[in-house]
Amino acid sequence: MFERFLKLTPNDALFFLRATGVTLGITLVSITLGSLLGIIFGIIRCSKIKLLSALPLVYIEPFRNSPLVVQLFLIYYGLPVVSNIVFSDVTAAIITLSLNTGAFFAVMVHNSIKSIPIAQWEAGYALGHSKLSVFIHVITPQSLRLLLPMAITLYINQLQCSSMVSLISMIDLCRTGQILSLRTFRPFLIWGIVFAIYFAISFPLAKLARRIEKHIDFAY
Repeated sequence: MFERFLKLTPNDALFFLRATGVTLGITLVSITLGSLLGIIFGIIRCSKIKLLSALPLVYIEPFRNSPLVVQLFLIYYGLPVVSNIVFSDVTAAIITLSLNTGAFFAVMVHNSIKSIPIAQWEAGYALGHSKLSVFIHVITPQSLRLLLPMAITLYINQLQCSSMVSLISMIDLCRTGQILSLRTFRPFLIWGIVFAIYFAISFPLAKLARRIEKHIDFAY
């Protein structure tokens, strides 16, 4: 009776489960690769050599100032036309989300490092540390405390933005919602389930980010 009312079957539950795994898998791989890119380019941005510090902007600014969906279409549909490079939907999604995450993460890394007072560097030098030693043991721990809540917020945003991969026919949560909504004619129910899954993943992370921010404010 309950099953007939919902027009859902145990297979539909497995469908949602697999789609959630796809969404989480793509997001986790993308934010990991994007964070590594962001760390590299963010540190380069901190260089005192003006030309070197400006080079990452060639990558950062275009990805920060264009829609993610356009970036996705450019890599998935555009590249094969001009270069004969053909990516699978999964590869195109991961490349796009990683590059997009990396651009935003690089800015956050740069801002976190630059926000540390110059006096911290000078104190490290006064204690006999080298520049690298000061960066690793003094600047990095303080920068991480500032970076972490911003990073979690970015990761939540990228999880939500990953829904755009459904536009290249990947069977993620949103694509699953479209398929089941058309099959069951229960759009409110199906999209309500999709909403609940995204919320169940994102809300605890948002609470964690707020707790970390409060802890940092208290520490300072």
